[in-house]
Amino acid sequence: MKFRAVFVMLLMMLASQLATAMDRTGEYDVKTIEDRARVSDFRYESYEQSYSDAEEQARNELLSVKETAQLLKSIPKGGVLIISTLGTDWRIANGPNWTYVVTDESGNELFRSKGNYYSEPAPAYETQEIVTRGRHGRTTYSRREVQVAPQKTAFGVPVYVAKDRIDIPVKLPSIFKVYIADGINKKRCVYVLSRKIDEFH
Repeated sequence: MKFRAVFVMLLMMLASQLATAMDRTGEYDVKTIEDRARVSDFRYESYEQSYSDAEEQARNELLSVKETAQLLKSIPKGGVLIISTLGTDWRIANGPNWTYVVTDESGNELFRSKGNYYSEPAPAYETQEIVTRGRHGRTTYSRREVQVAPQKTAFGVPVYVAKDRIDIPVKLPSIFKVYIADGINKKRCVYVLSRKIDEFH
C-alpha cells in the first residue's frame, strides 16, 4: 500500500515538472523592430502553450478520449498569432486589409496570410453640438446625434477595433520575425520573437 502511494506521488511530481517545462518552452521574448501600423495588441501563443491549454480545456469540459484527440490534432504546428488592429473605419480595421508574414531570422518566408473577415460591429452614437453664426452676429446652438466608431483610444479618438487570430500551420524556428502590414495605409509593424532559453537545459 505504501509503495503505491509513493508511486502515485512520484507520478504527480513528474507531471507537475513536465507542465512547468512546457510552460517555459512556450514563452517567447518579443522585440518590436518597427511600429508604424495601428496594431494595439500583439501576442503569440506557441504550439506548446496551445497544446497545454487544449489539454486543460479537455479536462475541464470532460471530453472523451476521441474528442480530446481531435482537439489536440487541430492545434496549428506553428502556434497562433492574436492581434488587435485599429481603424477610423471598419474597412481599415477588418482582417482582409491586413497581411501577416512570418520569416526566419534571415528573412526567408515561412508563412503568409491575409487576416480573417469579420462582420462590422454596430456603431456608437454621440451627441454633438453645432454652433451656427448668422449674418447679424446672431449665434444659434443645436444638437444632433452622430454615428461614430464604437470604441475609443486612450486619447478619446473613436476607432474600430478588430481582433484577429491567425493559425500558423508550419513549425517555426526558435527565432522568427512577424510582419503585419496595413494594405490601405501602406504601413507595417515588425516583431522579432525569440524562444527564452530553458535554464534547466
